[in-house]
Amino acid sequence: MLVTVCTIRQLPQALALGASFRQHQPDAPADAFLIGLADDPSRLPADVAIPHPILPITDVLPPERLSALSAMYTPTEFAAACKPHLIQAAMARTSDDVVVYADPNCWFYGPLTPIKDRLEQANTLLTPHITRAPADAFQPDEKYFQNVGLYSGDFLALRRSAETDRLLLWWQDRATDRAHINFCNGSCLDQIWLMHVPVFFRGVSVVKDPSWHVAVWNLPQRRLTRQNDHWLVSDPTQSADGQRLFFVNFKGLSNPDDGLFPYQTRLRPADRPDVQTLLADYQRQVAASDGVRFSGIRPAFGQRPEPMIIRGWRRITVQSLRAVTDFVDKVPLPVIR
Repeated sequence: MLVTVCTIRQLPQALALGASFRQHQPDAPADAFLIGLADDPSRLPADVAIPHPILPITDVLPPERLSALSAMYTPTEFAAACKPHLIQAAMARTSDDVVVYADPNCWFYGPLTPIKDRLEQANTLLTPHITRAPADAFQPDEKYFQNVGLYSGDFLALRRSAETDRLLLWWQDRATDRAHINFCNGSCLDQIWLMHVPVFFRGVSVVKDPSWHVAVWNLPQRRLTRQNDHWLVSDPTQSADGQRLFFVNFKGLSNPDDGLFPYQTRLRPADRPDVQTLLADYQRQVAASDGVRFSGIRPAFGQRPEPMIIRGWRRITVQSLRAVTDFVDKVPLPVIR
């Protein structure tokens, strides 16, 4: 089973993800792709038919719990707090031994067979944001990844086992009430907790394959080449032939303000024709999902506003003012005796 978690506003991306899954696994059962809805299903347009089963968070958590979480979180944080619960509920609904979570912004370029093959020898699969130290002074650097988490929470694969049950219960306990984005407090969604998983749990495999989870944060370490009807991905520092692209996460590529890397300076898509072509293909798929129908529907949960992304002179001004206040805070005052 493939599972994603989204709000109503993100349904076009989720539907595109489902289309990529069906394209490569047309014979999969009707319930093989499940949409976990971190939103109120009553807000769905009445005349819209979703071709995949939906599991609303309102069917998983009681109203009083949802109300409390909604009051303390932004919509992004709320969805992260609910993710472990929705994944566990999805596992309870299926007889499949393998459950794969993918962010709605992902797109698969082949069947999920490589995931299932790796899970024959593991309980959990994680993908790191980067697989080697950046060789420049651009952002994000290693310190930033310590803030957001070493492993991306946008992909997770699980094999049914007692150890997996233990992991999900632990993840729920940690992430549900501590999914804020607050770097000073050591918090970053459900994702930051995944750093502990390889240490706390048995059978965890960290996948460093460059064809897996290509994204804005690792594209500077990837080279893409289109070959007939598929893409090849390779490491630009090595001469080895590329391997077939498995899946891409378009978060932060379709909309640079989306995700945890709005101020990254290492990747300039305008300088990468391969990325532009890949992105254009994906955007056509999302556009086919009639996104205008959903774009104006504000999430029902997550009452706190999302942080504003500021750029240009506004960001420079804010940074300067913060530097001034930091200086004032540290100025030693004379002691009057």
